Amino acid sequence: MPSNSEMYDLGAQDAERDDLNPFYYQHYFYYRKGYDEARRQLRRSPVAGAPPQRAPLLFGLVGVALLTLGLLWLLFGRAQADVAAPLAEPTVASSSPTARPTPLPTAVPVVVAEAPDAPPVLTIGGRARVANLSGAPLRAREAPGLTTRIVARIPEGSEVELLAGPVEAEGYVWWQIAGAAGTGWSAERSLEGVVFLEPIP
Repeated sequence: MPSNSEMYDLGAQDAERDDLNPFYYQHYFYYRKGYDEARRQLRRSPVAGAPPQRAPLLFGLVGVALLTLGLLWLLFGRAQADVAAPLAEPTVASSSPTARPTPLPTAVPVVVAEAPDAPPVLTIGGRARVANLSGAPLRAREAPGLTTRIVARIPEGSEVELLAGPVEAEGYVWWQIAGAAGTGWSAERSLEGVVFLEPIP
């Protein structure tokens, strides 16, 4: 069995290659520690020789062009509508009983846009689905923390109930969950942002 330092080095090497081993990440503390620290280091220092990222500039230029087109359409479309509008027929006062009445203006319906629904979030008493573990089970511990005893292993795809939380410990956000496989504390997501507990609306 590899030593702690070997597992740490393996995690760091996998982070540099962007090749996460989900089983090692879930079950070996030093592998996870090496992987997470190497990923943080890689985010702080740009890769030598990497081409400059032009995506933000490109999106900015496209946004300016669309905004300009929208303003031009509003200005010219409104001006053309004013020119093309027929002149109102003058109202002539007449005592003749056959005079046409002045037409009433047409009512324009008002459309009210509905606000989009807020995305679901984890709450006590709510439910969540175990996900993104590449087939491995989610470990539920006796208390929040990476060194506490594992009391249950929740299969991926299982639905669980949220009993308590959130609690922050060792860089993770922990929730107490209960499912068919048992009850315990599990991390909401990895340090890289991989979500293990997806809220069910």
